[in-house]
Amino acid sequence: MQLTPRLEAAVSLIPKGSVIADIGTDHAYIPVYTCETGWCPSAIAADIVPGPLAAARAHVEGAGLQDRIDCRLGDGLTCVESGEADGAVICGMGGSLMIKILQQSYDVWQSFDFVVLQPQSDSGDLRRYLYEKDWHIEDERLVIDDGRLYELLRAVPGKAEALPEWQYELGPVNWQRRNPLLSRKIEILMETKGRILAGLKKSRRDLHVQIEAMEKELSFWRDLKCQLQ
Repeated sequence: MQLTPRLEAAVSLIPKGSVIADIGTDHAYIPVYTCETGWCPSAIAADIVPGPLAAARAHVEGAGLQDRIDCRLGDGLTCVESGEADGAVICGMGGSLMIKILQQSYDVWQSFDFVVLQPQSDSGDLRRYLYEKDWHIEDERLVIDDGRLYELLRAVPGKAEALPEWQYELGPVNWQRRNPLLSRKIEILMETKGRILAGLKKSRRDLHVQIEAMEKELSFWRDLKCQLQ
């Protein structure tokens, strides 16, 4: 079974030998791959939508892994109990939704040794939330998959010093390693900020302070990108 670069990167962040709960499992690609290869002894494959979960069950049965992968219908981590898994894998949804999932099953989350997360958006908010709740980022990946940049991280429990605000956006491990794809990440941030700035300048209201702040922020990201060259 061949995984996409995005899912391959997610698997690389799972500690070998761990029992995982794959949330939003879709076709259960990660549980099937990790159990087939022996990376994980067993897994929970959970999805909130019956259709994808049916596809996951079919995939699990086709691989003959029914005794090692438990497919469950449920909202986020609500179908997982403390002690059933060493950690969770959550891929392919917005960072704000990931925060909500962690919040609504706080005790289950806090029982984990790790979480592997791949936010589609709001990655800065997600990293900030993890640090506020005394978790920290142990490892990170940036990958290109089908022309799109994806961010992945593994967070573990343990209080760490708060990061500079800009590192929540880029990722502390990504910055420490000077990941070659950080320039692209900064370009994406600047494109977003640039659109906001253009909108502010078109407004008929007096937004001088906001415009000046956004121009200053864009200048900061430009300078930071230059440090990578």
